[in-house]
Amino acid sequence: MKISKILSYIVLGVGVLGAILWYVMSSTISDLMAENGVSEARELPLELAESSVTPLYSLTLVIFIITIIATLIAVFSTLAKNPSGLKNTAIGIIAFAVIVILGFVLADGVETPMKDGDVLSASGSKWVGTGLYAFYVLAAVAVGLMFLSGIKKLIGK
Repeated sequence: MKISKILSYIVLGVGVLGAILWYVMSSTISDLMAENGVSEARELPLELAESSVTPLYSLTLVIFIITIIATLIAVFSTLAKNPSGLKNTAIGIIAFAVIVILGFVLADGVETPMKDGDVLSASGSKWVGTGLYAFYVLAAVAVGLMFLSGIKKLIGK
């Protein structure tokens, strides 16, 4: 049996498990809301809602880890089969690192009070700013490349 077929069955199984856990979670939360006389789930005490959300959160975490591992395996196996692609991969990684470093340099780190009374540290604030700057640059590059591609298609016709 091919690996893609095995992965398809695994994805199907995880999807079914997720649907079952979602049903259990939503019915449990509905029961908790009825028992406590509240009309919205956000009005429930955290301790009560937490027990029904934890299994779905755990499944999400497992799927996330499996996805990362599968992605890394696919990337490294492709690079092992085609070493010439290593140059392009290195260029992409270096470009991404330059964008993140640029975002880090541009970001300000200021202690920020949050709504719940906690304080976001200056370091945390700087990393949030870094992520935003990197996102803006990458989004601008993506939009620019899509625009350029559209223009090339119009000119080519």
